[in-house]
Amino acid sequence: MAYDTARDLGRRRLLFGGPAARSGPPPSPVAAIEESCLALRGVACMSCRDACRAGAIRFALAFGGARPRVEAEACTGCGDCAPVCPVGAIAMAARPEREARGA
Repeated sequence: MAYDTARDLGRRRLLFGGPAARSGPPPSPVAAIEESCLALRGVACMSCRDACRAGAIRFALAFGGARPRVEAEACTGCGDCAPVCPVGAIAMAARPEREARGA
């Protein structure tokens, strides 16, 4: 007798609880700028902004120079910004849970 493991797993989740099955692909990561960023330390650097084809990295004027921020809604998670950072201050992180669900 053959068993349908996917169906059996669904039944077990229904009876015993557990994480809900995810539908669709996992959410893409989002760029995160760390404290070692040159712009955050007052050095004029916008390499990440120039490399971002989606325009997700923006700079806001502040005392001491421009401050970078990532527009998570616009970030595609491609990672093009990370390798151009001269100090390696950009990492790809998991998208915040609220945004990952589409809320």
